[in-house]
Amino acid sequence: MRHQWTAFAVALGFTLTGHLRNRLAMAMIVFFIPTWIYLVRATALNKDITFSSSALDVEVVASMNRTIQVSSSLHAVTVIAGFMMFMATFSARDMDLRLVLAGYPRLQLLGAKVVALLLVAALLTGYTLALLQLSWPLAQPGAVAAALAAAILAYGGLGIMAGFVLRSELEGFFVVVMATLIDVGMQSPVSNPAGDQPWLSLLPLYGPAQAALVASFTTTDSFACAALALRWFAATSVLALLTFCVRTRHYGRPITASSSPRRLRAD
Repeated sequence: MRHQWTAFAVALGFTLTGHLRNRLAMAMIVFFIPTWIYLVRATALNKDITFSSSALDVEVVASMNRTIQVSSSLHAVTVIAGFMMFMATFSARDMDLRLVLAGYPRLQLLGAKVVALLLVAALLTGYTLALLQLSWPLAQPGAVAAALAAAILAYGGLGIMAGFVLRSELEGFFVVVMATLIDVGMQSPVSNPAGDQPWLSLLPLYGPAQAALVASFTTTDSFACAALALRWFAATSVLALLTFCVRTRHYGRPITASSSPRRLRAD
C-alpha cells in the first residue's frame, strides 16, 4: 500500500510539473480568460433577451451582454482545460509506456492525471468565478462555480482520452477547439435562440451551460443539471484507462531460465 501511494505521489508531481511548464496554457489562464470576458462586456449589446432552459424548465430574462459573458467563460475554461490535459497526456505518453513496461502501476499513472485535472478545475473555477463576479453580482455564485467545474471536468477528461488516442499535437488542438466551439455555440441562447433540438442533451456542455445561465440570473436550483456533465467525465476517464491499458499491454512472453538460449561450451 505504501509503495502504491509513493508511486501515485511521484506520478502526480511529474504531471503537475508538466502543467506548470506549459507556458502557453499558463498564459491563456492569466490573460485569455479576463481579456475574453472584458471584450464581450465592452462590445456586446445590453438589451434584454428571453430564453428557456429545457433542462430546468424555466424561462429566463437576462442581458444579452451578460449572457454572452457566461457562454464565453465556459468556452474559455473548456478550451484551456482540454488543451492542458491533452498536452500533459500526449507529451508523457511515451514515458508512461516505458514506465509501465518497467513495472510502474497503470492506475497510479492515470489517477495522477485525473487528480491533476481536479486541481486544474478548482483553480480555473475560482479564477473565472471571481472575474464574473467583478463584472456583475451573480444570483448564485456557488451554482455557477459548480457548472464551471463540471464543464472543465468534462472537457478535461476528453483531453486525457484524446492524448492517448490522437497521433499529433495539431490533431489534439484542432479537436479541442472545434469541439468546444460547436458545443458552446449550440448551447448559447444568443447563437441558438430556440435551443430545443433533442440532440443537444448529448453534448458535454448541455447541463453546465444551462445551469450556469440559469444560476447567473435566477435562484432556481441547478446543481443537478450541472452534474449531467459528470457522465462525460466518467465515460472519458474509463475510455482513457482502457486505451491506456491496451497501449501499454506487454504481449511478449517473459524470458525465463528454461526458455533462454543455451550456451554452447567450447571444447
